[in-house]
Amino acid sequence: MESPPRVDAPIFFLDYDGTLAPIVDDPDAAYPHPGVPGVVQKLRDRFPLWIVTGRDLRSLGRLFPANAPAIGLHGAQRGSTNDADPPTFNEDTLAALSRMQSNVPSVEGLHLESKPPTFAVHYRQARNPEDAQRRLQAWVDTAPDFLEAIWGKKVVELRHCEHTKGRAVRDIAADHPDRHPVYIGDDVTDEDAFEALADVDGACTIKVGSGDTAAQHRLPDVDAVVAYLEGYV
Repeated sequence: MESPPRVDAPIFFLDYDGTLAPIVDDPDAAYPHPGVPGVVQKLRDRFPLWIVTGRDLRSLGRLFPANAPAIGLHGAQRGSTNDADPPTFNEDTLAALSRMQSNVPSVEGLHLESKPPTFAVHYRQARNPEDAQRRLQAWVDTAPDFLEAIWGKKVVELRHCEHTKGRAVRDIAADHPDRHPVYIGDDVTDEDAFEALADVDGACTIKVGSGDTAAQHRLPDVDAVVAYLEGYV
């Protein structure tokens, strides 16, 4: 897979965890790479840019010092890293999420990350991550059909099947027909966006790290992401 090119007239879509910030055991301590706030601000001065994350944008704002437009909760929330309203869900979704949260398996080392009204279950620190994953899979199997389980790097969360990063970025890209999307991400949820942008003229999709991907290009780590972005400023 070739290294990503420098794109003319870009619009940037940047995942946060694993892309702009290293993966850490404690999601509340996932601060950005030191070079990220500065390069994001410089990019924003020249190009349209969105941060795209599964996090609630209010929690992201506590970690990320620069202000930038953002998509949160895998497409269910829009705003910025400094200002975002809570997402809205229908009553059936709220009730299902509440029931699932109250029934999360009791496993030593599990960490529940609250993203009201949603949540994520991290099992990176579980004594036996494989057993924790099996128990979480059994729990996921009890969810209603309209909730989709998203498995990431030692984390699982539930989202409404209509909320995807792919749908969100396609909508925004359509509002900028003179721009070429550049999407950079590292996790399973970013594959939705890679696939959604596959037939967009001039789009550049970039997977961070190893593993199978629908992205066109690859970068090895967060340091390489920062270096790539600095090439535009």
